[in-house]
Amino acid sequence: MSSDTFDTFADTMTPSQTKSRPKRRRAARLCAIGIGLAAAIAGGRPARAEDKAGAVALFREAGALVDAGQASRACPKYEESLRLYDSVNTRYFLADCYERIGKMASAWAHFLEVAARVHASGDREKEAKARERAAAVQPKVSRLSVVVEAASTPGLEVKRDGTPVGPGQWGVPMPVDAGTHVIQAIAPGKRAWTAQVEVKPGGVTSTLVVRALEDDPASRDAGGAGDARRPIALVTAGAGVVAVGVGAALGFAAKSRFDESRPFCNGDRCDQRGMDIRSGAVARANVATVVFGVGLAAIAGGGVLWLTARSSTQGASLAISPAVGGALVQGSF
Repeated sequence: MSSDTFDTFADTMTPSQTKSRPKRRRAARLCAIGIGLAAAIAGGRPARAEDKAGAVALFREAGALVDAGQASRACPKYEESLRLYDSVNTRYFLADCYERIGKMASAWAHFLEVAARVHASGDREKEAKARERAAAVQPKVSRLSVVVEAASTPGLEVKRDGTPVGPGQWGVPMPVDAGTHVIQAIAPGKRAWTAQVEVKPGGVTSTLVVRALEDDPASRDAGGAGDARRPIALVTAGAGVVAVGVGAALGFAAKSRFDESRPFCNGDRCDQRGMDIRSGAVARANVATVVFGVGLAAIAGGGVLWLTARSSTQGASLAISPAVGGALVQGSF
């Protein structure tokens, strides 16, 4: 990244920017921004050529949309440009775009990320600009506190807009963008719980309480699901028995074919015909071994399905231990 690229970007994206600038100056600025982004990409991590070109094209189009007063359309293009190439310059302008459309938490987070990155490079001037923008946005950041009742529920998982909310966040006002958020809570043996909360803009803190989850009667009746697995277990095991039989038959055929080579061999020394016969016998033996092994695996799989189906209502236990020539499946009911 060139040393003056971010300065150019930061100077053009300040809260005092207006839409009344002459078109010539606006076009020149967009051109400079695009060139700067291209230079930043060229000096960054390796990326595909089409990704570099795409990032620059999206960046320029997003800038034009911002100048046209269409920030809501510009932000997705900045996002995609950042996905194609993670440039600190693009991140800065994405943060500015988020601020324009009221996504203050996202803007604040990106401004702070920019500040952290340029701090690592030792550029205090760029860092100061990013922190100044972050400080201006922070009072406008709204927060959402998710209070979880019965937090000790085994296996409880809480999500916000599809993203896990870990126990460390429960009851803590977390920065979020204003708008509608969907909270979900799930746990084994419990009915799933979903609610929507509207977080107001302007630095307001909202609270949502996740009540204790209700028991799910359907999860208690696991016997039905177990019964459904029993026919599959029988079919799988049956197919395994057939495969074992076929493998054994192929093995006997291979042995018989090998015996046919004896008149043409003296121990391990054979003429051409004897070698051909033995080669064919070995090929059959290999096929027999594979088929036999698949059959054993199918029988074991059928046994696992059967035993776990019974365990849903009767508490079966299952153990698989190695044995000579395969595996030993043991179960208790």
